[in-house]
Amino acid sequence: MTDPAPAFSAADTEQVNCCLCGDTGTSVYELPPYGVRRCARCTLVFVSPRLRAQALSRFYDQVDYFECGVYGDQTGWSPAMALQRLWTSGRLNRIAKARSTRDSNARLGRPADGQRLLEFGSGYGLFLAAARDRGYDVQGVELSHPAAQQTAKLGLDVYCGQLVDAPLDGPYDVICGWDTLEHVPNPLAVLRRIRELVADDGTVAMSTPYFSSLPSRLLRKRWWTLKPTEHIWHYTPYTLRLLAARAGFTVTDVIRSPLAPANLTRLDSLVILLRPA
Repeated sequence: MTDPAPAFSAADTEQVNCCLCGDTGTSVYELPPYGVRRCARCTLVFVSPRLRAQALSRFYDQVDYFECGVYGDQTGWSPAMALQRLWTSGRLNRIAKARSTRDSNARLGRPADGQRLLEFGSGYGLFLAAARDRGYDVQGVELSHPAAQQTAKLGLDVYCGQLVDAPLDGPYDVICGWDTLEHVPNPLAVLRRIRELVADDGTVAMSTPYFSSLPSRLLRKRWWTLKPTEHIWHYTPYTLRLLAARAGFTVTDVIRSPLAPANLTRLDSLVILLRPA
């Protein structure tokens, strides 16, 4: 039997400002003990009050966080795992296609020939394992201790903690973060660290829910991806471009179609590719 989800109160929270402008923001939704706010200057949406770092670690260290909330049943066929495999294949293909314009060894469907790939927020290591099978030299960063332990069981190199604290040596040819940028304490600091680690001709690929999606606008507080306990930043294509530019990147591709293999069935998700500016 898994541990029950921890309960949090106002004592577990902290006030924060927009990471781009320092603005305290204006209220969008009140969801005690959390608040959803929008920056009056750049329109970036963020959660404040939000969980402090210690409380957030307790949340992600729940044994059933990934088992129930991300992957579902891993012992047999499950829709969640089938989608994970489809997304992984579609995203690796999209990365290879992007890199093919700069690297003849990265042609779609050809081995990666030892290119270095880093994934932050690597979960159970399923994407890393698939990338390794394609020929990448892979490393991961994961905040959840149980998830990092599962990744290590696959023989993968993983650091347990935040990306900005990880002892990593670049350059990496590819850096990925799937449904992770909405979780990190400071996305601008994360992207600036990624800029330090990625090669000048490298590729950065990420996915994230987006606040301007149709489900978000229709469902408002009932939007299934709002999740203020864990999703503490909410983006739009516009604010993602602002964030990327401030960190030294250019957005080269934005995928929002739920028919694209890299984003299949997802009505409120963006997959974006960046390159160093």
